[in-house]
Amino acid sequence: MPLIAIRNLTKLYRMGDSVVRALNGVDLTVERGEFVAIIGPSGSGKSTMMHLLGCLDRPTAGTYEFNGRDVGKLSDRELAIVRNREIGFVFQTFNLINRTTALANVGVPLFYARRTDITTKARAALDHVGLTARAAHRPSELSGGERQRVAIARAIVNDPLLLLADEPTGNLDTRTGEQIMDIFHALNRRGVTIVVVTHEPDIAAQARRIVAMRDGKVVSDETAADYEARLGLAPARRPRGAATGPLAATGPLAVAAQCSAAAEPASAAVGAMNGPAPAGGAATSDSPEADLSLPPRMARGATTALVIGAIGPLLALALWTSAKVLIVATGGVPRVEPGALPPTPMLIAAGLGLLSLLVGLGVGCVAIFWGRSVLHHVRQEPGHWLGVGRARLGIALGGLGLAMPFLLLILNRALGSVG
Repeated sequence: MPLIAIRNLTKLYRMGDSVVRALNGVDLTVERGEFVAIIGPSGSGKSTMMHLLGCLDRPTAGTYEFNGRDVGKLSDRELAIVRNREIGFVFQTFNLINRTTALANVGVPLFYARRTDITTKARAALDHVGLTARAAHRPSELSGGERQRVAIARAIVNDPLLLLADEPTGNLDTRTGEQIMDIFHALNRRGVTIVVVTHEPDIAAQARRIVAMRDGKVVSDETAADYEARLGLAPARRPRGAATGPLAATGPLAVAAQCSAAAEPASAAVGAMNGPAPAGGAATSDSPEADLSLPPRMARGATTALVIGAIGPLLALALWTSAKVLIVATGGVPRVEPGALPPTPMLIAAGLGLLSLLVGLGVGCVAIFWGRSVLHHVRQEPGHWLGVGRARLGIALGGLGLAMPFLLLILNRALGSVG
């Protein structure tokens, strides 16, 4: 069963009164373990193809089966799970979070996948691309090649079936681009299916298979050797078949070591500004929080949710108690003749009792809404947060506030039966 099977894939975009056919009936099959390059000029549809292959968009017509499942029939939540766990993305502009370290950037997919032991897995992925010693550095402290290697580590940290790379060497010099392609070759020999979108013939020639697109259609699908022969290109520096020698024993680690040994001058300059590396060459820390370089931050509104949640039940109970005390102090509930106005203390007690019910319901709803909004914000941004427990406790107390009217009615009936 192929990993990717596309049949008559069509994608239309409406631009004003006109309709643009970004993809126009594309058929494509990619087997597991292949290394495919999609090449074409601007406007050929290759970027749209990548978005559809990565489940970032849905086709207008046609079918796309990924790993045996029809992508068009998956819900948005199921597509998000596929993107997170089965597909890795590498972009030309890296798309790293500037305020966090390399290790924290790599751990982002693990965070959203609700994985445990994020630090260990993220460090292992950095080790695969030879950047263990740069784990504690932020993107602004890394060279372009190192940032792209961090992006690759982030893409492979969840062991995806498919790695999609959009112009992965577009912002890099030739030597650094060759190092990045070496990592791709090493990953491919490990069994990772790789699809590279590029407009550079020499980068495309390093794949084993080249799919050329124009005007939203596949115009050729050939091996790299046939592609080179047709265009008269010199044979690309491309490993073939099974790995041999030291690389066979260590997989991508050997390539990563070569990349680290041939670090760019910019990388060396940055390292000098940051001082000597810790003993052993790896960044160490005392805790996962320090390891990820994400100092704990207070979840804004968590304390407010807790306070509101606590106020609801307490205030409702206080008002109800005041009503009961007032009734007892005035000699109990008097008998009222039909049509006569109840005495003032009785009216006040009734008003306090009704207010206690309304307070429990209203404040409880506010506490639940506030606490859920805090948790939603926490889930949207990776990091180590303080106050999550407070937000959850506020939600629980808000639920108690909603239940207070019923609990007070039960308590009132119980006290009445005792009296």
